[in-house]
Amino acid sequence: MVRSTVVMTEPVAAMARIRARTDGEPVLWSWQGDVFGKRPGEIAKRLLRITGIGFNRVRRLPDGLWESSMSEAGYYIDADTGSFLESWTNPYTGQAVKPPHNRLRLRYVIEDSGLVRSSIPGVPFDGQVAAPTIVGDIVWTSERLAAQFPAPAEISGSPKGLSGAPMEMTHFCASLADVNNPALSVVPATMSHTTMWSFYPWMGMPPEAGYVLSVIIGRKIAGPAEIPALLRERIEREHPGFLDKPDV
Repeated sequence: MVRSTVVMTEPVAAMARIRARTDGEPVLWSWQGDVFGKRPGEIAKRLLRITGIGFNRVRRLPDGLWESSMSEAGYYIDADTGSFLESWTNPYTGQAVKPPHNRLRLRYVIEDSGLVRSSIPGVPFDGQVAAPTIVGDIVWTSERLAAQFPAPAEISGSPKGLSGAPMEMTHFCASLADVNNPALSVVPATMSHTTMWSFYPWMGMPPEAGYVLSVIIGRKIAGPAEIPALLRERIEREHPGFLDKPDV
């Protein structure tokens, strides 16, 4: 259970209040964004768009640690038309490739200090939930995750594969009045997420060729009825039951 009044010196409690909900049940986020490519000596180029949803849960464990778990479904879409992509021509190589759909599950443990413990043994990792920042009547909390994978590997459901040295930064934002309102079990919130990664293996380019930058924005929503219709229909068709009983 997360307290309804945030103590600003407790980074994980603040993040849990804004990102999740007080009773430990999952919340649903809807998001969309752009994927850019960058090669050495060249300006960045917008390659794709991405859209999806994610169930999030943050709860205190009996041993005093925090558990953060997420289950999401997402799709690459055409940067100009917004249509779902089944095939995509890489402008750097001229080759047609198949963008994999994202069906990803993640779980990791966080200490009260904000230190995120690695969930992948043997992989250099740095993760931290930062203390919240108040700007006017807005509270910001952030989570930083970075890793270095020595050789290509795969994680079930990931469109990226595990190779290179990725870094992810997520900012969650809510009204200070809402955060400190004990009548609200679910605080309205928005987020921005940035991922920097070497070119994904499915793009058909070596990691040293450059990197991709994904820039995503999203908001906490009340339920599946608020998911854009075409996205909801696609998820219901390809992942029946997921929206009703999320595995998080």
